[in-house]
Amino acid sequence: MSEDLKSSTKYVMVESGPPSDEDEIDLLELIRSLLQSWATIVGITILCTGLAVAYALHAPEVFKAETLLAPAQEEKSGASSALSQFGGLAAMTGISIPTGSNIERVLATLKTRVFLKNFIKEKNLLPLIFDEFRDEVSNSWKLPPGKNALITEDCIAPLKDAISVDQDKSGLITLSISWKDPELAAQWANDLVKQLNEQLREQAIADSQKRVGYLEQELAKTTLQDMRAVLYNLLESEKQKALLANVNEDFALEVIDPAVAPETREKPKRKIIVVLGVLCGGFLGVFAVFFTQFLKKLKSSNSEAATDS
Repeated sequence: MSEDLKSSTKYVMVESGPPSDEDEIDLLELIRSLLQSWATIVGITILCTGLAVAYALHAPEVFKAETLLAPAQEEKSGASSALSQFGGLAAMTGISIPTGSNIERVLATLKTRVFLKNFIKEKNLLPLIFDEFRDEVSNSWKLPPGKNALITEDCIAPLKDAISVDQDKSGLITLSISWKDPELAAQWANDLVKQLNEQLREQAIADSQKRVGYLEQELAKTTLQDMRAVLYNLLESEKQKALLANVNEDFALEVIDPAVAPETREKPKRKIIVVLGVLCGGFLGVFAVFFTQFLKKLKSSNSEAATDS
């Protein structure tokens, strides 16, 4: 029985044919096409490199001036510690005890339209920001298309784009100005901090004076001894804050390292631009060769199909 099974067993030998050379032929054909079209690849590469060099040489230079800042430390008065004992009583009268400055709010003020508009007016930045439209010979403006006149609001967007604010984990703040003139970039960075401190200081003094007036009115109407103690402490605290604000120039931001005119430009990075131009030119040249070969094959196959039909 087993011998019959063995004799009936058939072995089918499948001979493998020779390996297909289609991939190798395609690769050789591509290499041959690239070698034959070297002039096209080199020409496109030179063209792209020339455009990159032209852009790198004619792109406007931008310099970045930086100033290092820290949130100003608010002076803690003896009255402030006493106020915590009467916080509940103060809340009963509708009086809120002021807290420390919010650095996020301070930095947000730096890029508000109102602040930048006041800064542009005070420093007369209109002719400096739009100096490319100024004709020194005729002492007149060469207005861009669609503009009848240049106004302060037109300067807000360019100045806002030039400002950059970064805060690290330690709380230190880096304020930077990117501009085509390194001297102006450093001057504006320092002036922005100075004006911001001045504006916030004046606002704090005005707010403190309003609170002092309100506390004095409440003190005149209150007869409860505990409540009068609260009001006296609050009044003393507000007067101390107003006094400190009057003498403290670095009210919100303390300058650790003022900005100086940078000696090297931030952009354009000419070497990187040229290298990218060479790489893009080589890629476009190779792509153009492959695309041309593809079109030729497509046209040839269409012609053969038309002939067969």
